[in-house]
Amino acid sequence: MVADSDFLQDLINRPTESLSIELKGWIDPNTPEGKDKIVRAAIAMRNHGSGYVLIGFHNDTGEPYTDNIPSNVRKLFHQDNIQRMVSKYSSESFEVKVHFPIIDGIEFPVIEIGSGVKTPVATKRPLKNSQGKLLFQENKVFIRSLEANNTPSTTEATWKDWPHIVEVCFDNREADVGRFVRRHLRTLPPELFRAISPLIPQREPNEIDQAMPQGRTEEELGTLPIQEKKTETMALEYLQEGATRFDTVVRERSVSLPDYGSWEVSAVIIGTVPSHSANLSFLNLLYSSNPRYTGWPVWLDSRGFNKEARPYVFQGIWEAFICDLSHEWGGKDIDFWRLDPSGKFYLRRTLQDDLSESKRVPEPMKQLDFGLVILRTAEAIAVALGFAKAMGCSIETTNLSFVFRWTKMKGRELSSWANIDRHIPRGNIAYQDDITFQIIIPLETPSSAIAEYVYPITKAVFEAFNGVEIGISVIEDLTKGLIERRL
Repeated sequence: MVADSDFLQDLINRPTESLSIELKGWIDPNTPEGKDKIVRAAIAMRNHGSGYVLIGFHNDTGEPYTDNIPSNVRKLFHQDNIQRMVSKYSSESFEVKVHFPIIDGIEFPVIEIGSGVKTPVATKRPLKNSQGKLLFQENKVFIRSLEANNTPSTTEATWKDWPHIVEVCFDNREADVGRFVRRHLRTLPPELFRAISPLIPQREPNEIDQAMPQGRTEEELGTLPIQEKKTETMALEYLQEGATRFDTVVRERSVSLPDYGSWEVSAVIIGTVPSHSANLSFLNLLYSSNPRYTGWPVWLDSRGFNKEARPYVFQGIWEAFICDLSHEWGGKDIDFWRLDPSGKFYLRRTLQDDLSESKRVPEPMKQLDFGLVILRTAEAIAVALGFAKAMGCSIETTNLSFVFRWTKMKGRELSSWANIDRHIPRGNIAYQDDITFQIIIPLETPSSAIAEYVYPITKAVFEAFNGVEIGISVIEDLTKGLIERRL
């Protein structure tokens, strides 16, 4: 797990607290009080599934503290020092990394907590301050949790937190078993695999699974029976509604946009959705639940941006229109999203292939990086599933209907310009402009299994480029890297 420099810079340029990100002011890790804060945060992040502790920031505003900065930041927060400290008090050893991104010449420590927890982590010894006061006891389990108004904090685990802790541990164990099984099944001779297939228990498909086992294109939806079509078109209708709202907002703000391609996603919860309304508590709930797998995450929290980019409520739905063509945030960006308390989510984003500020960026409207397609699809699925869980939907009985759409594909070449370590043959051009795909995903899907759904979605995209095929192993590797934040 190694966070890249761009991600870390984005993290401190726009710091906001969430369940996977904690902000701390300047502390001295050599004091008992400093050890207390770091150990609590590290164990809480580990039990949450992974995350980051940013040192030197106000936890309410996200503003950096520029006063009382230690003169020896790198020495105080040296990785070996922090690793020894956490290992001394943690019941299980886990990887801790420390990075030092810079703002205005000031280095800010970012403590990165690794993923992969398989049993809950607790304190294995007590910690007292210089006056003998107990700061934390042995056998304490810390977790990232939501307080009043759905603001995140680090706290001792209660009975309400145990289902989440167990789920994270179980998902990691299931991921290990799944990778083991898939790796060995692929090496079996075809005749042996056919022989043992009847012995493998199959999950009983529910009504929605039967309706859409592999997903459908927009054209195929038109051939479905009326009752079946009603469920499946919910997300498609919300996609169209979101696209219409985007056009309206652009027109109302008199924004002149450059020519670019975009990708969109809508996700609609199918099942009972607990009551929510378009208040700050709901927005905090979803923001706190966004794991921020990338430096510019999907459904971006723009509350710290300029006034025009901040979220607002329109007809009972949270919206945000983020448009920067002047490099104010480090690059050109056009984002529009909607978060509906009834359980509907929409996002429209410029293709990175067209507005990226990377030195390797191709000429706009000419290429589509296959790795970016996989990563953005995986991130959207993971975050939307997290939103549904945060809203209190039943994991066992809830599904999410997704529609993905890529526009202005015609004439582009499939490439790997953003992923130079992965080679793809040149010369594969798209002859259609829009690519739309719909799929239904159970809420109970663990993060380790998201690649199984990313595969059919992206398959529809890649096949539009002269029938290109990207193997499931590549998709699994990229998706796993995203979820584990090591890309």
